Formats: sequence, structure tokens, C-alpha cells
Amino acid sequence: MIDKRNKIKILHLAPHFAGGVGRVVFNYLEKVKNNSSFSHQLIGLDYTRDKIAVSSKMTNFSFRENMASNYAEILSAIADADITLIHWWNHPLIYDFLVRVKLPPCRLVIWSHISGFHSPMVFTDKLIRYPDFFVFTTPVSFETKEIKKLSDKQKKSLRVVWSTGGVERFKSIKPKKHSGFNVGYIGTVDYVKMHPNFLDICNKINIPDAKFVVCGGPSDKEIKKEAKKLGIAEKFDFTGLVPDVAKQLSAFDIFGYPLNPRHYGSCDQSLQESMAAGVVPVVLENRMEKYMVKNGVTGIVAKNEYDYILAVLKLYKNKTLRGVLSRNAREYAIKTFSLNRLAKDWEIIFDELLANPKTPKKWQIAKSGRDITAKDVFLESLGDYGKAFTSYCESKSKGEKNRAMQEIIKLNKSTAWRAKTRGTVHHYHSVFLNDKILAMWSRLMRNTDSKN
Repeated sequence: MIDKRNKIKILHLAPHFAGGVGRVVFNYLEKVKNNSSFSHQLIGLDYTRDKIAVSSKMTNFSFRENMASNYAEILSAIADADITLIHWWNHPLIYDFLVRVKLPPCRLVIWSHISGFHSPMVFTDKLIRYPDFFVFTTPVSFETKEIKKLSDKQKKSLRVVWSTGGVERFKSIKPKKHSGFNVGYIGTVDYVKMHPNFLDICNKINIPDAKFVVCGGPSDKEIKKEAKKLGIAEKFDFTGLVPDVAKQLSAFDIFGYPLNPRHYGSCDQSLQESMAAGVVPVVLENRMEKYMVKNGVTGIVAKNEYDYILAVLKLYKNKTLRGVLSRNAREYAIKTFSLNRLAKDWEIIFDELLANPKTPKKWQIAKSGRDITAKDVFLESLGDYGKAFTSYCESKSKGEKNRAMQEIIKLNKSTAWRAKTRGTVHHYHSVFLNDKILAMWSRLMRNTDSKN
């Protein structure tokens, strides 16, 4: 049993602390910095690569990054910690660590920052059973097939903690006077997240004074060029990354957020912030959005692209309805996505974990040490979703190999598999350049993509 007279040591381990995950973690740490029961330290396997790391100086927590080549120091930190919290999504560096290394006795919890429905951002049986507790950022993850097939006993190790960077600073936002009707989008500007027909959907919304303001990256310049080629560039304002999200939200009339049906999100920060600011969201009927937006209460959940267009038009014409939904959205978001709630939920889980003894953790794989290649790590990240790649490795004839290659090529139909990151074969190849099979698979898919 832990002596709670001393501070409980919590180690946060992640591929990196950039973007939305970084905002969540650093805002959480800022919130709990005066909690006398716990002390926190952070280890990032890669560089954070953005300015959010400055926040660590505000919180005065130990923060080490670019640690992927220093497993010995990581293992020492895990052994010393009372609890290790892994912030997880399908990233080559975190999987390489988990698959290759036996962890010393520890209390381990994994917090998934993806919903888990669409490859390559998926759960696997091995991953779910690896830690003491596996925590979702949204209840929607209980609907994944991997979770549904678990026994009642196995499900006892599952928890939910809504992921949030906090919405407190958005609740006092007041609308700023502006000309026209602004339909805003803030977040990942790339078709891996946005709906592939985003430009066409917006173009079909027949509002004379409408402007579609698109904030974020990384593919904003490419999509802006696409709008120009279509002759509709004047309808859009691509701002790139914005330093002040609150300022943008104050100038939005509604939050137009049509996402890719196969997007990887689980508890979208942009949606949280728009609702807290009272900017009514219009979304499509994807799993995540249906959980976060209550149709007709805190926003509008459209069944398809046509209904989405009608919903935007409806809100444009009906200012009274916008006002009602705005008030409801603000109230719901402030209650649901607060840092107070986040801190309390994690304290409950930490207390549960502390009642358990430390145990060593080892990934269940037949190979070990240098026998494990980067290609093997990639296959472990996919589980049953990697059948096309596994078939290639197991093929015994040229015909079998060709059929497997065709199955791999078919994955290009999904924008998720064409991404440079997000756990794709291109992502793994970019990290493990010397693995010849990963290089071949990446080249195969890129060559096919360039012909389409």
C-alpha cells in the first residue's frame, strides 16, 4: 500500500506533447499544480515541435523530450513512478517502445486519444489487455468491435475520461459585429479529418453573403489552390493556423464542421470550444459528433451532405433558433468539458490504481530483441486490420504475393491510409527508414496514389 504522506509520482509518457494532446495535458497540469497529493513528470519520445512546450515552464513540471533513443532512462522513470500514464495513439515511436521492451513492475494506464473505429488508428486485443486500465476519451469507443467482444470481467479494466483542454476561457466570449454570415471551421485542415467533399458542400450552400472561414493546417494551402481551380476561392478565407481561437469564434455565426466519416477523432477540442463560445455547431452523423452534439438541442446533426446544407440554411434564416441552440450548447459544454471534471476523474482512477500492486508488463509477441523488425512493429499496431500486409509476408508464391499487393493497394481508397502520419505505412517508413519492406509498401502505395 502506498504511503500517501508522500506525493504520488505520476509519469506521463507520449509520442510527443504537441497539438490537441499537448493542450489537454499542459492545461490539466496547470490546473492540478497545487494538488499536494500528486507530482507529475513528462517524457516525450519525439520533439514537441511547437510552442506549447513553453507551457511546461509555467507549470514547473519536469519535461524531457526526444527520448526515443534513451530507453534506459525511460525504464528507470517508470520503475520510480507510482503510476505511469501513457497518452496513446497509433504512432511508430510509442509502439516500438511497447513491443520491444519489457517494462519493470509498474501501475500502467493507457489513455487513448483516438476513437478506434478506422484503420490504421485502431485498437487491438494485445493493446487493450496490456495495461492495468485502458481509458477512452469518449464513451463511443465502447462500440468498437474489439471492446464489444470482451468478457464482462475484461471490461472491468475499462474507463472513460472525456479529453479536454478546458473550455473555461471560451464561456465569456461575446459575438463580434461583422458583415455577412460567417461559417467557421477550426481544426485539422486536411481531408484525413475534413470531409472529402468539403469544398463542394460549402459551395452548394446558397447564402449570398456567406463566407467560409477555414482555420488550421497542414493542407490549407493545397485546399485553397483546389478552391481556386474550381473557381470558388472568393467564398473562402483560409487563415492557416491562428494564434487566438477565441477571436475567430467571436466572429463566427455558426460552426460548420463536416468531417470525414472515417476520421480518427474521439473528443474533438474544436467542437468543445465552439459550443462553449455559444457558436452553434452543424455536423454530420458520424459516431463522435453524435456523442458530442445533441441534435436539435446543442446543435444540428445532419444525416448526410444534403441535410447538412439545409441545416446551415435553416440557421441562417432562423436567428431565434440559433439563439436557443447557442445557449444550450454553451451550458452543456461548460458542464461537460471542464478542467475541474477532468482532474476529478483522473484522481478517481489514480486512487483505484494505487490499490493494486505493481506488475511487470510485456508485449505478447513470439519474437524478441533484434529479431523484431520495424515491419513487425507496424504489423503489431494493426492487429487483425493488417491482414493485407501479413498476407504479403506469409505468401509462398508470386501469385499470392501479387494478390496481397493488390489488397494493400486497395487501402488507398481511404484518405486515412494516404496520410503521411496517423499510423500509416508512410508514417512508419518515415521513422524507420532502413526497413526495406516498409519502404517497399510505402512506395507501392504512393505510386498507386499518384496515378489516381
